[in-house]
Amino acid sequence: MIGIKENFPFKYTRFEKARIIGARALQIAMGAPILIDTDKIDPIEIAIEEFEKGVIPITVKRRSNRFVWLERHDMF
Repeated sequence: MIGIKENFPFKYTRFEKARIIGARALQIAMGAPILIDTDKIDPIEIAIEEFEKGVIPITVKRRSNRFVWLERHDMF
């Protein structure tokens, strides 16, 4: 089975990875179903394993390059 993570055209940043794992660990701690077969009990370890297998149903929405650089003469 090919993981979801492999289909993305980008790599996650360390901040995105931490946010995804943290959010998923919170879901697991609150009683969400675990998406993989594992022996682990700690929600963070389960979330890390799910992330590595690419089965976490959380996506990252990145902003496109929306910043407009203004020259000094454009402001007046």
